[in-house]
Amino acid sequence: RLTVWRTPGSVVLAIDGDAIVERPAPAPDNLYGWAEMGAQIVGDARVVSSQIATTSQDGIFNPIFEGLVEGLDRYSRYLPPDDAVNSRASREGFGGIGIQIDKVDTEIVIRKVYANRPATLAGLMKNDRITHVDGHPMRGLSLGDVVKRLRGRVGDTVTVTIQRSDIVNPFARDIIRDYIVASTVDVKIHGNILEVRLSGFNTGTVGTLRRAIVKSAREIGKVDGVVFDLRGNPGGLLDQAISVSDLFLTRGRIISTKGRHPESNQTFDASPGEVLPGVPIVVVVNGRSASAAEIVAVALRDSGRAAIVGSSSFGKGTVQTIIRLPNHGELNITWARLYAPSGQTLDRQGLVPAICTNRPAKALETLISSLKQTSGKPTIDLAGLRLQAQLPHFSSARRVACTPTDAEGDQDIVAARLLLQNKALYASSVAQIAPNVAER
Repeated sequence: RLTVWRTPGSVVLAIDGDAIVERPAPAPDNLYGWAEMGAQIVGDARVVSSQIATTSQDGIFNPIFEGLVEGLDRYSRYLPPDDAVNSRASREGFGGIGIQIDKVDTEIVIRKVYANRPATLAGLMKNDRITHVDGHPMRGLSLGDVVKRLRGRVGDTVTVTIQRSDIVNPFARDIIRDYIVASTVDVKIHGNILEVRLSGFNTGTVGTLRRAIVKSAREIGKVDGVVFDLRGNPGGLLDQAISVSDLFLTRGRIISTKGRHPESNQTFDASPGEVLPGVPIVVVVNGRSASAAEIVAVALRDSGRAAIVGSSSFGKGTVQTIIRLPNHGELNITWARLYAPSGQTLDRQGLVPAICTNRPAKALETLISSLKQTSGKPTIDLAGLRLQAQLPHFSSARRVACTPTDAEGDQDIVAARLLLQNKALYASSVAQIAPNVAER
């Protein structure tokens, strides 16, 4: 059995408890020295162990890096090369043809063909079955393996063979891969209300969102409100969350970060100009709204720009820095905590909505009926907002009163629409934020 231990001045490699190699330990803050030391110890182990000598590079380094981050915090992690490639693709884009696929029994079925993408131009259609890629049969392959074959270098050609239900024989199409950034934005029009759904935050989010809102606003003429659906949104790129928030703000703090390293202490403020000046906003969150999604929600809440509906959010209030490794894996290391304009830390706390929809069916019916009251004094208790004004930091009692849920019921959106239409209640739901909270 091979083991490694550290003495005050050295690092020892041993077999069955007997030291076979001892190397001098670098200084504690000598990162490059320790990296070199790790490589040397691995080399030593390959010499004395036939099992390690025949183990792949990933088989060696994956457990080493996993051990490095184990015990740091719940968000620091190591991504092996394959996982890191997929993570980078979701953040930054990839070379592809612009389709969404699924596996049905042993067949690969196209579920969606994105407009103005190579697959559309090549004539591929929803429900087409992919039988071969570059001549290789797809039957029996995992979905991940099929995706790997469809993706590749931008500008290269991939040959996709299709079986279509109304055509007897399969046919092939040569498709030139393009740069694809998965869409995270879906905008629908409900009367004069825009319903914006964000599934994540990647390099294309803010640009796509801005264009979609401008286009939809032109279609309906007068926008009476925005429902911003962030349920199930796990987050993504920090800069995109800040830019999305800035679309709806003209001044004040968006978010700040604080950590041990001086460079981790940053503040992010809004710039002049809004995409929909003065239009009321309701943000809908649930227990799977996290990280970048919580940044947007809390920035709009603390500025008095939006009311929050739904359940308490996840509470991922930390920022990770991504270190790309020579083996194409990634280290995601927690770098800083996030602080709302109010001063609240989001980590393990999250946001508690002004109007909680995570309640029993009968109570939810009563809530919806109350929201339909468009005249007279609002009958809904906004205790959450009053507490937020009095005490900008977290109150566990508020979170217990509206626990997180993964559910995404239709009534969440119904409640958000009704709140936008109930002007008195909407005004109350945003007016009780401390007036100077966004100026911090």
